[in-house]
Amino acid sequence: MAIEERYNEILQAATEAIARRGFHQASIREIARAAGLSLAGLYHYVGGKDELLFLVLDRSLDTLIGALDEALTRARTPELKLLALIQTHLDFGFRHGPALKVINRDWELLPEPRRSDVAAKRGDYVQRGLGVLRELDPHGRSGDELLSATNLLLGMLNGIATRPFVRSRDDARALAAQVGSLFLYGFLEPAEARHDA
Repeated sequence: MAIEERYNEILQAATEAIARRGFHQASIREIARAAGLSLAGLYHYVGGKDELLFLVLDRSLDTLIGALDEALTRARTPELKLLALIQTHLDFGFRHGPALKVINRDWELLPEPRRSDVAAKRGDYVQRGLGVLRELDPHGRSGDELLSATNLLLGMLNGIATRPFVRSRDDARALAAQVGSLFLYGFLEPAEARHDA
């Protein structure tokens, strides 16, 4: 079996085990078994659970950031960039729900210097979101206000990026439009005003 394919199987098994049980409760033996390897076989590929967590986070964040960059490249207006951010995040949650859970819950459990490496990638993702909101903002809000709004948006998306809210890619697309409308035009503004805008 090709080494890359074997790594994919190992990382998938690790992602699912860590997402399901949490980093401390997921056992290296359980991950090896799910990947179809003996414990010794798993250690042939990785140095241990800390390394597995880092690899899961690193690859997952690369996938998420790459998908967002691609979507933002296609978006032509600030409004479409916001929808691209929302839909990319929801779609990632639908397709990689366990990875999103690990990204949000377990990254701080990494020892240094890998925790800082992952924190930097998480920061890169937030900065992309911040850039989208800065471009969209007609009021010249401060950096702190925009950062708060970005974190609010991403936190909201994390809460709805999985079942029962998203059961298909079409659900992700429809929900992205609803969240985008809510974020752009507010909750209290009448639907007619949103439609006219």
